[in-house]
Amino acid sequence: MLKRYYLLFASLFCSSLFAATWQDLQSLLPKGTQVSYLVIDAQKQTHITRFQEETLRTPASIQKLLTATTAKLYLGKDFRYQTVIKGDKKALKGGRYNGDLTLYFTGDPTLGRADIRTLLQTLKSVGIKRIKGDFLLNNSHFNGYQWSNGQAWNDLGVCYTAPTNAIIINRNCVLGNLSLASPDAQKATLYIPEYEPVDITSNVSIVTKQQRDEQFCALEVTRDSQNKYHLWGCVVPRKRYFPLAFAVNDPELYAQQIIRNELKQVGITLTGKVKIDSHIKNDNSLNVPIKKTDQQSILASYQSPLLDVLLQEMMKDSDNLIADSLFKTIGAQYFKKPGNFRNGAKAMKTILKVHGIDLENAYIADGSGLSRHNLMSTELFMSVMQFVYAHDDTLGLIDSFSVAGVDGTLKYHKGVNTALLRGNVIAKTGSLKGVANLVGIVKSEQGDKLFVLMINGYNPKGSVVEAKIPRHEKASVYLFEKAFFEKILHGK
Repeated sequence: MLKRYYLLFASLFCSSLFAATWQDLQSLLPKGTQVSYLVIDAQKQTHITRFQEETLRTPASIQKLLTATTAKLYLGKDFRYQTVIKGDKKALKGGRYNGDLTLYFTGDPTLGRADIRTLLQTLKSVGIKRIKGDFLLNNSHFNGYQWSNGQAWNDLGVCYTAPTNAIIINRNCVLGNLSLASPDAQKATLYIPEYEPVDITSNVSIVTKQQRDEQFCALEVTRDSQNKYHLWGCVVPRKRYFPLAFAVNDPELYAQQIIRNELKQVGITLTGKVKIDSHIKNDNSLNVPIKKTDQQSILASYQSPLLDVLLQEMMKDSDNLIADSLFKTIGAQYFKKPGNFRNGAKAMKTILKVHGIDLENAYIADGSGLSRHNLMSTELFMSVMQFVYAHDDTLGLIDSFSVAGVDGTLKYHKGVNTALLRGNVIAKTGSLKGVANLVGIVKSEQGDKLFVLMINGYNPKGSVVEAKIPRHEKASVYLFEKAFFEKILHGK
């Protein structure tokens, strides 16, 4: 058995590499791995290779290609999120505002605490020093679940799965760390900034690697209501701090506490309460929710960067919060109702179909690809990729893809970070446990090649190539990717 694999690796990484068939390359993947791929010559529109291109698989973050395409087609390049504070100018007398003020959130993933402070400073600059009423936070632009159906429950406490609420401040994420460096310490020391309105406790033991394995322990987090968290379990010593990133599971409470503190910081007295007000209908002409009988004026406003800036970050860094917020926003704008994962999915399929992209039997659960319910095929992704490539002069999305060895999620990606592939593979990545997908372009001397590669059921520990094989030669997704893309690059 081992002899056969030695011969395989030797043949694949010598001059006869490109003589191997496409399916021969699959032997570089661990046993049990499921793979689909489709490669097309961009100019000739001819198929170079295909394998199980109709099979539905888990897309992970290459799902963001659908979100980016739909956003550019429907929201348009001039789209910005708007966050506004509204009130009745007639209610302001002598520095006192008599009545309620309302802050309208619309799911802006760029809105930070500093922007909230600027909004409140603007209020003060127009003469409001005392609010005799309540400060209302409106989150009615989105409704339904904050997370898509099919997300892993134990990921919901970390920031890459921060909830997609209409209320987003500081990405609904709290950063901290654990100190593990003290040689005599038995417990890790937790640090969370004092200004963060969350309650996080810790009882984490510092153990050796052997103790960790024997005790089957790891770092765990328990999430409770009202943004309370408890860290427990064990970690091994390390010289540097262990970084922590907690998802704010109750954005409403988090925002209430931040705004209450920021009102004090800017010197505005509030006689009432900071509370949630969601009984309001959407006014899509302003892209903010307002009451049917509202005659109020915008007293302060914040705008996000333009859509292209958001898409650059979403695609190159694979930003889940931006993707799911845009997904819900598309649903809200298209149906003129509060956005959610259901109408976002319906709107996406409808908008793409109008432009000739029929997602047919695909299952769309979100815009980020975090949901395990999502199902797409390489054939369907290729239809989107061909459209994006053909309309790049108007969509301008290819510039948002990562470039192998240069930037984004491909800067250090092992499978494409070689002398031959560096700068020549331009793609969107998609990774979850057991998932390693890529969609994009290979730049070759024979012209551009469009590709979709979907690898599911990937378990690096499941390789049939055992320890006697050198580590760099063991079956892995990176060896497969390297051989796959070099074969495309050389036009074989």
